[in-house]
Amino acid sequence: MANHGTRNRPSPNISISIHHPHELALPVLLAMAKALAPVLGHNGGGVIVNMLSVVSWYVYPFNATYCATKHAALAVTDGLRIQLKAQGTHVIGVYAGFIDTEMAAALSSGPKTSPQQVAEKTIHGIRAGLDHVLADERAESVWQAVRQDPAKLHAEMQARWDQHTASMTTKV
Repeated sequence: MANHGTRNRPSPNISISIHHPHELALPVLLAMAKALAPVLGHNGGGVIVNMLSVVSWYVYPFNATYCATKHAALAVTDGLRIQLKAQGTHVIGVYAGFIDTEMAAALSSGPKTSPQQVAEKTIHGIRAGLDHVLADERAESVWQAVRQDPAKLHAEMQARWDQHTASMTTKV
């Protein structure tokens, strides 16, 4: 089973309505796991792959709700890994920066990882029994940054936000 779950729509938390599409991600993830886990267990186990994001590990202030969704999906992924291990089901989180998809085309003109590379790294992760698959260079660099100096990463995000709000104030 593979799950992606959400679309990234730039917006800080305070501008999101209560009926935002991100609200669906967790119930869908849980419903899929609840429906498929017994089938996988009955067949001796299997693999559940959850497509997460580098923002599962930190908050990018320009799409904080998307980040919150991915944070929560990471927690569910980790919880499912623990809960389903005894039945032989392995739960993997896959992390990447921007993947060259329709969604990413609208968000960034910067470098993107091919879906083929993400798939290849995911297959390798399944075969190697990894819990976390870092599918591109962005995932590897953010993984290191979050573990080595999370305060520095937080300060960088704060600086970006402050710069953005200052530029918006001068335009008004």
